[in-house]
Amino acid sequence: MVSKIFCELDFEDAEDARLHRNQRILDLQPQGVFCTAKNLYRVDGKQVYLLTAEVVSTQWQKEEDNIRCLKDENSHLTHFRTKFEAR
Repeated sequence: MVSKIFCELDFEDAEDARLHRNQRILDLQPQGVFCTAKNLYRVDGKQVYLLTAEVVSTQWQKEEDNIRCLKDENSHLTHFRTKFEAR
């Protein structure tokens, strides 16, 4: 997991910081990154926008691929047996 802050002091104003954070989220999401956004404040009252990003586990995708592969193998075996038994 990676976190990045967009502090009001680093940009023209708080709105600009928030827009940069939101744009970064839009850039990361198509790459399979799960993002969360939070609005925080510093002790002096300045706005801080937090972005937390985590790569979505590919384990689920691997499991789906394995299930698909097993289904394909089973249908192939069934088809093969049917041909074999018909002879």
